[in-house]
Order: sequence, then C-alpha cells, then structure tokens
Amino acid sequence: MQINENKPKFIDDILNFRNDIHESLDSHINSTQLEEERNNYQGKYSKERFKEYFVKKTTLHIIFKYILIRISEDLQKIVNPKFNKEGIINWNEISKNYRNDYHRLFSIASEDIRRTKELGDIFTPCIYDNYIEELEYSVFNKKENNHIEILKEYDFKTLDPNTAVSLFDKLYPSGDRENLQGFLEDSKVTTYLMKSLGLI
Repeated sequence: MQINENKPKFIDDILNFRNDIHESLDSHINSTQLEEERNNYQGKYSKERFKEYFVKKTTLHIIFKYILIRISEDLQKIVNPKFNKEGIINWNEISKNYRNDYHRLFSIASEDIRRTKELGDIFTPCIYDNYIEELEYSVFNKKENNHIEILKEYDFKTLDPNTAVSLFDKLYPSGDRENLQGFLEDSKVTTYLMKSLGLI
C-alpha cells in the first residue's frame, strides 16, 4: 500500500500503535522500578513526573525503532525484510514454533540492523530497550487488531519527507521535545530520525 496515497490512515495507524505501546508501558512500569534512574534527578522531578517522562521517551524509542527498521528494510534495503508482507510471510513459513511471535521478530530485526555498518551504532541497546519485554503479549503478539499485521501492508519506501514530518511532529510534538530531549539517556534512534528531517 502506498503511504503517500493513504497518508491520513497511515498516520492514524502509527499513532494507534504508539498509543498502545504507551498504555501498556504505563500500566506495567511503576515508579518504584525507576528509583535508581531517578536518583540523579532528586529534587528535579516527582516520582509521577519522572515516570511520565520515562514512559513517553521509552514509547518514542520503540515506535521510532519500528519505523527505522521498516525504512532500512523497504527503502535503504540494508537488511532483508522482516516486517513487510514478504517478511511476515517468510517468518511464518520458516518459524513454525514462533509463528506470529512478532515480539521475537522485533528483537531479531533490531539485532540484524545492529550488525550493519550503516546503522549499527544507532541500534546499540539502551535503557529504553529493557522495557520492550513488557509489550510481548499486550502489543506485539496481541490476537486482535495487531499493529504489526496492520502496518505490514504499507510500503515504507513510499514514505515521503512531507508525510514523515507530519507523522514525526504528531509522535513527538515540540512541547515533548523540550521536556524529553535532555531527559535521562539519549535515544539514538529517536535523535537520528528527528535530525534527519531537521526537527531537532
């Protein structure tokens, strides 16, 4: 499916994916888990605000990671496809015991790109990757309205710069950028994509 011909639907589908990730992380992560990270910010953020920012930044990291995986597969072609229609069909055919295990596929895709010279450094694991496990059943492998199944229909080589700017602006609005850009550890994936379009 051409993204540029289905821009509103595509943006809505990505935002729905983002919202599911955020909702799931928000329910699975509690403030107590983040005490060690918050120690460096004592007096600056309340427990609630620290968690809010952490969940937002982790959500952004994961959704931008998915987008960059798709761009690297469909547009840059630096790795074999895993999340377009062809990739999903191949995964389900060769991995009988892991059929529809898109959480595992996401890990494999991330590691595949980490081993490339083009994007390897950007995919070096960071603190936000530690929470992808929380999304195994609630997001990646959910039975109904699975976002991986929905988004496999789009051809990411048709993601033009104007659509990307509109999408990234909705995913990471300017107010959030002000609050999150210097918060905790950098998400290299988020920074790379935002800088590529001159948004930060």
